[in-house]
Amino acid sequence: MPYLNASAARSARFWAARRHQLQTIGTTGGLFVTVLLAMALLLWVPNRALLPLAAVGLPIGYLLGLLQVVVFPWLVQRYPLQLAKLLQGLGHLLLLGLLYGGFRLVARWLGLPQLWSEPAPSTAGPLRHLLLVPIIYLLAVFVTSLMRQLLQGMSRRRLQQLLGGRYQQPETEDRIFLFVDLKDSTRLAEALGNEAYSRLVRDFFRDVSPAITATRGEVYQYVGDEVVVTWEAATGLRYANCLHCFFEMQRAINERQDYYQRQYGTVPRFKAGAHGGLVTTVLVGTAHRELVYHGDVLNTTARIQAQCNALGSWFLISEALRQQLGPQPEFQFTPQGGQLLRGKAGTTELLDVQEYLHVL
Repeated sequence: MPYLNASAARSARFWAARRHQLQTIGTTGGLFVTVLLAMALLLWVPNRALLPLAAVGLPIGYLLGLLQVVVFPWLVQRYPLQLAKLLQGLGHLLLLGLLYGGFRLVARWLGLPQLWSEPAPSTAGPLRHLLLVPIIYLLAVFVTSLMRQLLQGMSRRRLQQLLGGRYQQPETEDRIFLFVDLKDSTRLAEALGNEAYSRLVRDFFRDVSPAITATRGEVYQYVGDEVVVTWEAATGLRYANCLHCFFEMQRAINERQDYYQRQYGTVPRFKAGAHGGLVTTVLVGTAHRELVYHGDVLNTTARIQAQCNALGSWFLISEALRQQLGPQPEFQFTPQGGQLLRGKAGTTELLDVQEYLHVL
């Protein structure tokens, strides 16, 4: 039974990561088609052409999502930014050609000289027709990219909650937090210099992001070279997602260690602390709106992570979180005794967490 549970957990994390990527690509495609149809209505395209246009625009939208979500990040990792942008531009030209061909195909299929109606005779008709499709494409790409950037920082469920007016007033939630911090960051910054160190931190955050997605976590914030991940308690405890997140991060960095050695002459190492409990969640700010969590849980988690160096550990959790997790045969928990954390009146029981390799 423990091995079956471990297999189910790995399968759930595997599909969660891929589902997130496919959902992002699908959302991009859907947004592209929506903007495309809105522009079509503004151009007085006949109603009978809308469904064929949607059929043409959907695969182009998916290809646009693939270009933005998969291809361009891959190009940026391997080529200089200017070259990556040039190759991305060639991809957009290809999609523009497909859209233009799709417009012509739909018009011919419906027996129309052109898809859009002319409100009045125009002497610049051919030039106008030639420029109209690129303008439509650029507007659709702009709006789609803008919406994707706005939605990228939150889950679909979180977006629904915010649109529904939740968190305008403080609400109490049971959440789990994971603080992940690069080790020896000061030494690395001095050795690499600001620019190279910033690139390393950027690469580190990018490479560990799939682990956060796979374990259904949400990035609360990036603070310097530290990332704070959070889960609703039920989600973080399910399949021990809050623990697996750290070890999935480790595996992701290990798989990329040749890249880090080649680029920076070192492989980033990191430590983490996890804890959970009740927090108050609320939207704050006017010029800049942000969802924040208040409560002792965050301070305690930060202090737990800070104890890693003193205890020679890579990953520490509280005894309270350990009790919530229940039996976890994939992990070895080593008690570290009661620790006096800065700012806390009493001691906090901590445990070192390691993975059993034979289960993997």
